[in-house]
Amino acid sequence: VRLCVSRPKLWTMIVSAGTLTIIVHNFGRLTHNLTLTRGGQAAGSTKPIAPGESAQVTVTLAPGSYVMASTILDDQALGEYGTLEVTS
Repeated sequence: VRLCVSRPKLWTMIVSAGTLTIIVHNFGRLTHNLTLTRGGQAAGSTKPIAPGESAQVTVTLAPGSYVMASTILDDQALGEYGTLEVTS
């Protein structure tokens, strides 16, 4: 799965349970990361991603709904996050 951090928006992705590699490119002007959480618990995170750079995270996910957001700035509080729906 490839994600691009370019401008604030919500997004939803649907994937099958199991091992997933997410590649993120930061097209913005500020450093971000991508963290996946479920029920308030972190399921995985990238390193901080500088503008123009990319990073990836590989996770093994059980079925459920996960939040994808940067935890470096106030992105989630500003409504800038996505949902990852993992199906069985």
